[in-house]
Amino acid sequence: MEVGWRLGKVLDDRYKIESVVGIGGMAVVYKAYDQRLMRDVALKVLRDDVAMDAESRKQFRNEYEAVAKLSHPNIRAVYDVVASGDTEYIVMEYVDGVNLKQYLKKAGALPWEQVLDFSIQITRALSHAHSRGIIHLDIKPQNIMLPKDGSVKIADFGIAQMEENSDEESADEAVGSIHYISPEQARGEAVDARSDIYSLGVVMYEMLTGKLPFDGETVEQVAVQHYSVIPDAPCQLDPSIPPELEGITLRAMEPELDDRYATADEMLSDLEDFQQSLTQTAEEEQAAEEELLLEENDESLEEAAPAMPVPGPGKVPVRIVKDEVHIVRKNVPRISRSGELSREGYVRRRSRANAISTLLGFSLVTLFALGLFVFVWNYWLDDIFRDAERVEIPAFVGYDVDDITSNEAMTELFKFKVIYQSDPTYHMGVIMDQDPASGSSRMVASDGIEVTLTVSSGLQLIRLPLDLVNSPFTDAQVRLTSMGMNVIIAQQQSDSITANYVISTDPAPGEAVVSGSTVTIYVSAGPRVTYSTVPDLLGQTKASALLALQREGLICTEEEITYVSSAVEDTGRVTYQNYAAGTEVVGGTRVYLTIGSGPIAAEVEDQPIQATITSAPPPAAN
Repeated sequence: MEVGWRLGKVLDDRYKIESVVGIGGMAVVYKAYDQRLMRDVALKVLRDDVAMDAESRKQFRNEYEAVAKLSHPNIRAVYDVVASGDTEYIVMEYVDGVNLKQYLKKAGALPWEQVLDFSIQITRALSHAHSRGIIHLDIKPQNIMLPKDGSVKIADFGIAQMEENSDEESADEAVGSIHYISPEQARGEAVDARSDIYSLGVVMYEMLTGKLPFDGETVEQVAVQHYSVIPDAPCQLDPSIPPELEGITLRAMEPELDDRYATADEMLSDLEDFQQSLTQTAEEEQAAEEELLLEENDESLEEAAPAMPVPGPGKVPVRIVKDEVHIVRKNVPRISRSGELSREGYVRRRSRANAISTLLGFSLVTLFALGLFVFVWNYWLDDIFRDAERVEIPAFVGYDVDDITSNEAMTELFKFKVIYQSDPTYHMGVIMDQDPASGSSRMVASDGIEVTLTVSSGLQLIRLPLDLVNSPFTDAQVRLTSMGMNVIIAQQQSDSITANYVISTDPAPGEAVVSGSTVTIYVSAGPRVTYSTVPDLLGQTKASALLALQREGLICTEEEITYVSSAVEDTGRVTYQNYAAGTEVVGGTRVYLTIGSGPIAAEVEDQPIQATITSAPPPAAN
């Protein structure tokens, strides 16, 4: 399938195509060089197979019209929209760096100071987008770029929505990546700017702790946790995280919209206030250190002062011990012995103490025996001497799980275990099944009768086909698009999978995903390309030239060699090579050579010489 322009092509005498960055559901993104402004740019153009579709062209225009409204240092810039004949393409900023997900995989949990810096930059970008009425709806580490200059840039507004249309466009469809999706997105409800704030909170949690707040074996389990599970506090995982930054993160992740930050500006204010308090604290600590240093200097001066003189004869006597002066006073009265007991008093007091100790020991033994009896009775003897009490299991199916699990009478008697499953026939939170079944009886247990409730998650999950790998990527793309998936195509080199065939998908084939989720198809770009340098072959013999080409991984056979007449000294040697020495070419390239075969006279020395005499033309008139 033709996906766009050939490499090396120059568009509008300005943009030279250098490489393919990625292939999406509708468009191809190229790295190009702007020859006029002398800078790298990214070009996004509709794929050839969808460029003629009116609806695709309309969607493409809506996207660049929305993103073109944004101009912020923390958002990948859109420079221009060019219409060249029947082709339209977007000229964007080329970001040279890694995304935040790649950085986290290598670094793990980030220092909280770096998390604060990244979060402030991302929040500023969201504030700008929201002020223009644009909601990103897919904030995740994969869409946050980290250029080499240390800044942060949000990219990929591929599923962004205009805020005034968000109610209609998202009412029945869940979009975004499941680990970062907001609860309202997971339930397919209307979204607004607070949905981006929730996703940013999840990203901050992952940066602080190095782990996701919600995870599970299935997409369904992860989606339900967004609105039913309270994650571990970041400080429990890393006590060095400041409580202020933890509080900002958890407030951004509040499942209820009204408990979350109302705007990105409000969240940005808290982040910047915390950053400012750190600056003030650092200044105060520096001032305290300087004051302490001054005090230490003062003490050293006092120690250097002359010692106190010792009184002379006739004055108060003193004793000097280790440079300390102590006054020795005379006529101090002796200590009285009036408080000492007589022998008879000592015997009476000892007898009374023995009696109290005996009574206290007997009381403790009695209390221990009584406690042991109560324990044994409650845990063993009670069941033996009392008839077992049995309870009939009521019908829970059809009720809301919150009404059952919050009922004190039920929780005193039953111990509930809740399992969520996707089922479009039941509303979210409604009990679909129970174990034990209603009408059966169970013996009353001290810690409650265990009952498992199967509850509808309210999500519509779709299982990806199992046979996507090693199939043409166009077929896989059509199948996933028809299932309602948002498809992104990325190319990878592969020595085992044929070019333009599927290497893998993310999520993997067979996994269950929320309708409208993003699925990345990794497509083989063929074997990894290697480059060779053409050696200097001129003047070499045929054998040495072929050996030199073989060492560089280049091909030259008799079919690529031409023999021509030459001077005596060039006989059997290379007189021409089609690639100049030092040229970089793809490994396996065929190199064409010309080799001398000797003088022309050697070919005609035995042939008779013939002469033809013709009349000369008349001289030209002057």
